[in-house]
Amino acid sequence: NISKLLNKKRNDYFLKKKQQDSKKLEEKKAICTEIDNLTSKSINSHSKWREVTNQCSNLESKWKEVGRLAKKDNNIAWKSLRDSLNEFYQKKKEFYTQKKEDHKQNLAHKITICEKAEALQKNTDWEETGKKFIKLQEEWKTSGFSPASQSDDIWRRFKKSCDTFFKARKIHYKDLDKAKEDALKEKLSTLEDLKSL
Repeated sequence: NISKLLNKKRNDYFLKKKQQDSKKLEEKKAICTEIDNLTSKSINSHSKWREVTNQCSNLESKWKEVGRLAKKDNNIAWKSLRDSLNEFYQKKKEFYTQKKEDHKQNLAHKITICEKAEALQKNTDWEETGKKFIKLQEEWKTSGFSPASQSDDIWRRFKKSCDTFFKARKIHYKDLDKAKEDALKEKLSTLEDLKSL
């Protein structure tokens, strides 16, 4: 009788443990599904990735808090977590790799714009070149983001080229206005001379 009672208690204990482990395993699987769902929608900004990464870390902590399982179930649960985390961090890596490539292309585009401006800065076809500079400035505005550490020098070169051209054009038109003013004074003086005759 004692032996039967002990065996029953032992069986009940392991049965209960198995049920608890089964419940824990389901909880852990549900957490892994939540981690998978974090990247189910397109994430296209650094701030959003930071937010989602925090959520992922919290879910990983929650997964660990559920507790250990029997060895077999524990191996299954760990594999499931590793797969979910690997998938998450792979997508994150792809996003930042693409972002880095985009920054590189944006920087190359800015360099091209800058070189065009530098080639035009001494041009004296004021009207046409002015239009080209305005177009280059618009292009710069829409050329996309690149880190300041990389693009600040190029921006300074571009701005210097623009300033050089527009300053020279302003001086040219100022001289033209002065020449027109002098010509007008001369014509008025000639008219006065004619009147006196």
